[in-house]
Amino acid sequence: MEKDAKALLEKAKAERKSMSSAESKGAAPAPSAEKAKTEDEVKKAEQAEADKAKVKDIEEQANKDKEILSKKEEELDEDGKKRKAELIKVKDVEDKEKKSNVQKRFDELTGKIKALESDNSATKAEKETLKAELDGIKKQLSITPQDKIKEKVKLELSTRQTKYLEEDKTKDRKERREMDDSELDEWALEDYKGAQEWITKRTIRRHEEEKDLTINEEQTIMAEVILDKQRESAKKIYDKHPEIQSGFARLEELKKEKKTKQEVMDILHKENPKFAMFADIYAENPNKYMITENTPELIAKEMEKRLKKEPETDTEKEDLKKKLAELQAENERLSGLDLEVSSTRHIEPKTPEPEIVKKTEKLGEELGLSKEQVKKAIDRRKNGRY
Repeated sequence: MEKDAKALLEKAKAERKSMSSAESKGAAPAPSAEKAKTEDEVKKAEQAEADKAKVKDIEEQANKDKEILSKKEEELDEDGKKRKAELIKVKDVEDKEKKSNVQKRFDELTGKIKALESDNSATKAEKETLKAELDGIKKQLSITPQDKIKEKVKLELSTRQTKYLEEDKTKDRKERREMDDSELDEWALEDYKGAQEWITKRTIRRHEEEKDLTINEEQTIMAEVILDKQRESAKKIYDKHPEIQSGFARLEELKKEKKTKQEVMDILHKENPKFAMFADIYAENPNKYMITENTPELIAKEMEKRLKKEPETDTEKEDLKKKLAELQAENERLSGLDLEVSSTRHIEPKTPEPEIVKKTEKLGEELGLSKEQVKKAIDRRKNGRY
């Protein structure tokens, strides 16, 4: 028994020693394991920092995009205009996808409700739940552009009111744009007339802001529609007039080089006369062309007319100049004959034939020259000065 007890005691001691050794190993892992664990933690920390930086960049870009979308086209630089066009395209795609998904869900619900109507085991609660969701989708699908404008304006007004509350909280009551209802009630108890006057001013300001926001939003939507139509119109003339397309690209390059408006036009007149004419026609009536959907096609049509007229006018002038030169030469010949006669017969030189003079003067008039200018031209030829 004693022997057995000693054996059990030794066995227990050995087990405790073994457990102690295992615990010791667990508490103090091998250097390689500790190193691996540290490297893993460092990587995780680095990844967390990188993710944080990405989130910050995304938030900053989102704020910039929001500001770009809120501005009018003329308030943006070229980069801003390009970004706005990109954002509108993305939004259009998202809206179409969203509408498509909503329509799918609408069709789904309609089918389910029909099935439940003919199912006697379906509960009233199930039917009501589906009908409520269907009503909400119907509202979404039937919303008009004007409804969207109202929602956007309402959201913007709410955002502004929150902003005004924060910005004006340290100002005197009369100088504030917005105020908490509790503070306004307190003011009304102290000074009813003063509080009432402030409420009237606030009501007028809110109304004016709502009106301005609505007009701006309507104009923005209208401008976006017109710009889309004008882009489509521009594509129709590029094949026939590639100089117009290259001209727009060059215009953007020159703007980035910080050239003045005059410098830009001077360069374009030298490099691309056709595009310069296109730009000049637009500048003649910007109010008309700015709001016309097919502006590029209209300008191209006018440009084509002018290009056709120019050679005809030049040819006509050249013919008139040629005839005038011939008459001047004839006058010179007759004057020469008169001089020969006077040298042999001692007779006074004759003046050019009246008929030739008349023809010369008439041609001069057609060219926009006065009688005096025609006479000087004849005299120059006589004296050998051209």
